[in-house]
Amino acid sequence: MSGILSELRVLELANRPSGAFCAKLLADQGADTIKVEPPGWGDQSRQEPPFIGEVPHPDRSSVFLSFNTNKRGITLDVEQAEGRKLFLRLSQSADIVIESYRPGRMAELVLDYETLAQENPRVILVSITYFGQDGPYADYQGDDLVAQAMGGYLYAVTGSAAKPPMGTALQQMEITAARNGAVAVMAALLRRDQTERGTHIDVSTMEAAVSTPSGLVHPYTYTGRNPHRGGSDGNVMDGMHLPTLDGEVTLTTAGTGGRPMQAWAEFLEEPGLTDPKFATRGGRMEHWEELHSLVAPRLAQWTNLDLMRETMARGLVIGLVQTPTQVVESPHLEERGFFVELDHPETGAMLYPGSGFFIDGDNAMAGNRAAPQLGEHNVEILGGELGLSLRELGLLRAARVI
Repeated sequence: MSGILSELRVLELANRPSGAFCAKLLADQGADTIKVEPPGWGDQSRQEPPFIGEVPHPDRSSVFLSFNTNKRGITLDVEQAEGRKLFLRLSQSADIVIESYRPGRMAELVLDYETLAQENPRVILVSITYFGQDGPYADYQGDDLVAQAMGGYLYAVTGSAAKPPMGTALQQMEITAARNGAVAVMAALLRRDQTERGTHIDVSTMEAAVSTPSGLVHPYTYTGRNPHRGGSDGNVMDGMHLPTLDGEVTLTTAGTGGRPMQAWAEFLEEPGLTDPKFATRGGRMEHWEELHSLVAPRLAQWTNLDLMRETMARGLVIGLVQTPTQVVESPHLEERGFFVELDHPETGAMLYPGSGFFIDGDNAMAGNRAAPQLGEHNVEILGGELGLSLRELGLLRAARVI
């Protein structure tokens, strides 16, 4: 597979979205990424709905399909001694190993960094857990919502101060941890070029939440005050979703040259918006109902696209609240070639989001491989690359090692 990272090999031994997405980020840039799954049911995400065509099947989970593009896949039970031996053999040619076991489990399996480095001194091990490899919380279990709570998001960021805390959907903290892991890999590769040695990267999902500048800690450390949830319930011009003729939009005061309400008053032909009580965010929060009564009737006369064209042309900034259908059919994304069509033997051809950036004008998603079927590349990798015969593979399959 071509791509910037095409000379790298990645082994993924992860059963959480953070590990899978970290590996996907590298795979999408061309790294030869081998997903290692337990035989039988495979990765737990294969059992997660929604399923393509509403047919439960390990190769039809939309969660698994979306997190595992551009990877090859094998089954291997590293809980068994023979499975561990095969994994160690694979690690000898790996640049990066990504795992998401609880702290200490890799050492129990004799697959910890020290063991891997004995076989391959250049290997980089990425361990992604909820609380990190050490510290008083290291052995605690968690999930994305726990990371949001412990990292300050539920208290200070998501939801309204007048309502109970509200978590964000779609495992955002695990996604952030995955990106942190991928960035750390790039730094470790640069250092390896200088030292010829790998390293052990310790990524905490809770710390991914804490380290985000929009989170809890930065406002507190700067001001000494605990910030509170601002939400979107009381500020018409700074985040509230308002209806139009055919949908909803979010207004902002960005791009208005320091006179946001004057600019909006002129566009909406509503002089009441220039009242001094609306001049500050706090004032708009306090008087949001009156502000709503002035703005909402004006917006209801527009369609979403016409409103966006007219406001953006004047330097005003709004956001269309788009459905997934509208996102996929966006003429902007289509012209930029953002979506990639990948064919899968079980689901057929489907659209997948690109990498989110372009290099030299090309979509940076280098590969064209859909997520692997369970054990799809056992013969190719364990047989063709490690040299196991078909008879040996059959015996391993009978023993449920693969």
